[in-house]
Amino acid sequence: MKQKILLTYVESGFGHISSMDSLYDALVDRNRDGRFDIQKSYILTEDGFPNLARMNGFLIKQVQNTNKIPYFGRFVFPFISFLGGHKLIRFFHRQMAVKSFKQGLEAFRRRSPNVIITNHYFTNLLAVEYKRRIDPSVVVINYNPDPTLHSFWDKRDGIFIVNNPYARYKAEKYKFKRENLREVTPCVRKCVETNTLNRQQLRDKFGLPQDKFTVVIADGGYMLGRGPKFAKALIKSKLPITVCVIAGNNKKCYDKFKAIEEGRSRLKVASGMTFKVYEFLPNAYELYGAADVFLTKGGPNAVLDSLYMRTPVMINYCPHVIEAATARVFITEHGCGETVFRRGKAIKRIRSFMSDPAPLGKYVDNIEKLIADGNGTYAAADIIEEEAKQQRIALAARDIVFSDDEEPTQASDDTATVVSDELESIVIADNDGVIVDGDEADRTR
Repeated sequence: MKQKILLTYVESGFGHISSMDSLYDALVDRNRDGRFDIQKSYILTEDGFPNLARMNGFLIKQVQNTNKIPYFGRFVFPFISFLGGHKLIRFFHRQMAVKSFKQGLEAFRRRSPNVIITNHYFTNLLAVEYKRRIDPSVVVINYNPDPTLHSFWDKRDGIFIVNNPYARYKAEKYKFKRENLREVTPCVRKCVETNTLNRQQLRDKFGLPQDKFTVVIADGGYMLGRGPKFAKALIKSKLPITVCVIAGNNKKCYDKFKAIEEGRSRLKVASGMTFKVYEFLPNAYELYGAADVFLTKGGPNAVLDSLYMRTPVMINYCPHVIEAATARVFITEHGCGETVFRRGKAIKRIRSFMSDPAPLGKYVDNIEKLIADGNGTYAAADIIEEEAKQQRIALAARDIVFSDDEEPTQASDDTATVVSDELESIVIADNDGVIVDGDEADRTR
């Protein structure tokens, strides 16, 4: 049996998906000898467990709330930290959302990983609990995709990878074990890093004018920030520019802007302006690369994609501590763009760039310096492989050896998967694969 590395995917903002993809790319590239069985899993939804799927929906909803409800994100992170942070989170999932918690453990048990890679607090909690309750030999590794740290993360066990000195400082402040902390540079997907198309070629690809200043506007996958208001303000400005709006999975927003693009709205596009709207784009980074400026909220992975495409950013909204840290790290510390929290200021700065693009050139120079530090995925892959190596050594000392075509040579009670007393009450009910506690089976069905 090959050593199995499981990468767990969670849609809680699309940055969690793209950052996990970056790790998957690096591990697959390095696995040419086939030593590892590398698997990716949307573990909260793949097995059809109803409570786990509802938890997935709950997590998505909270991300949306932090963007569309003013001050919600600014309130919830410090409030939960005040109430106990990770201890409160553990209590909630283990005692109140117990069905989704147990179904999550069962989802891990079905996959029987040797190494678990997480990048979200909930899957990290499940991985740590899986190690403590079911398989003590499993290795847990978390990559924090954010430029800072919040108090939700489980710090009891596992390697914890951060991507900048500020995040490491926060981890030490939250009393993570220093021996478990690792620092790399920010991780970006291979397709973004290896892009070879220049701005002119990308504008041709999207059918955009070559001779107009181009602004791309996005607000993550849900378009629930200030993007729509800034887009409408730019349209009303009647500047002779190209404006591209990525509405993501927000169908209502897309339909409204599509009506503007097609002339069916009362808001009209001036004759000298080019306006285009897009739904969710898997290759959105290419549209960022076609722009002179990327106008967006402080989502760290979208900002990083733009910087790797050599396009300066204008951050217009930071709804919570994570995105405020994005502005701190990429704008204040590295000088890769600006913050423009008012629509009037954004229009003023774009007019200024049109007449004098020199400041944009300075931002691009700073971007090149940031990128020169290297893509952190390779260092993260080194960390993962080293921990997997240490696991092989530890298991070999117990006469358990991984191979390409055999099961481990020995499995003893202390290293094989052992279901804890708490999980013994879990049963698989009917043909739907629904996990329930025995006396709750009828209600769950």
